[in-house]
Amino acid sequence: MFVYVGCAIGHIPSKVHSKFALGFSGIFVVIISLVSAIGITFYLNNKLTMISAEVVPFLILAIGVDNMFLISRAERLVPEHVVDPKYRVAFALKEVGPSIFVAAFCEALAFAIGMQTDIPALQSFCMVAGLAVVFDFIYQICIFLPALTLDKKRVR
Repeated sequence: MFVYVGCAIGHIPSKVHSKFALGFSGIFVVIISLVSAIGITFYLNNKLTMISAEVVPFLILAIGVDNMFLISRAERLVPEHVVDPKYRVAFALKEVGPSIFVAAFCEALAFAIGMQTDIPALQSFCMVAGLAVVFDFIYQICIFLPALTLDKKRVR
């Protein structure tokens, strides 16, 4: 997935404009989101079921990669007269930030509602997935956006 993200976000033939480090930071965000969610689940003495351990990583990977693509595309569409990387990322976040927030909020809310069921495996799945979605959003804002800014400074 790291290679796919690096190739899809960047320009393959160019060694300067390839964004493998940016892709790595995005995959890192997904991994630490999962570790954080599973860690809090263990801290709350909830058991991790097999469905949570097998399905949630792919779910969060899909959500995280989608957010990375949305943010990167929005940054590429910022007008060329905006040259400062932090302003380019700010304009991009102004464009896609609300939709990413609303999507993360609705997903977390849906998983929180799913935790109200009487099925323990489903409760565990919804808890891990809901926490992972929240952490993924937070880490996208706190880690991926600064990594995108640094990558823009590197290329500039």
